[in-house]
Amino acid sequence: MATTKELIEQINRLFTDGRMEAFMDYLAEDVVWDMYSSSSGHTRFNGLEELSKMDGSDMPEHTNFRFSTVVIEGDMASVQGSSTNKRKDGTEYESNFCDIYHFKDDKVVKMSSYVVDNIK
Repeated sequence: MATTKELIEQINRLFTDGRMEAFMDYLAEDVVWDMYSSSSGHTRFNGLEELSKMDGSDMPEHTNFRFSTVVIEGDMASVQGSSTNKRKDGTEYESNFCDIYHFKDDKVVKMSSYVVDNIK
């Protein structure tokens, strides 16, 4: 069984590398993922099946992730950071984020993502 720190490091590496299929292997079948975005509002995904239907066509390309704070408490972790994002038209902008993970048996069972886009 991996430690919460090891899980967070693995998950962040996969997400940063854009390896979404491998990233999703760390999510429980019944995962609940709430995404709160300053530009697109609130979206909730209930379970892997629902998440796998997300096509990502309206998602920006994420580049240059920077993780500034990671806090781990038992089976919970929060990760704060920023990223450079690219729109479909090629323009870039910055985002700040905080992801909160809840683990059970080495799987993410609940995740909350808060994103503030700094679009100019």
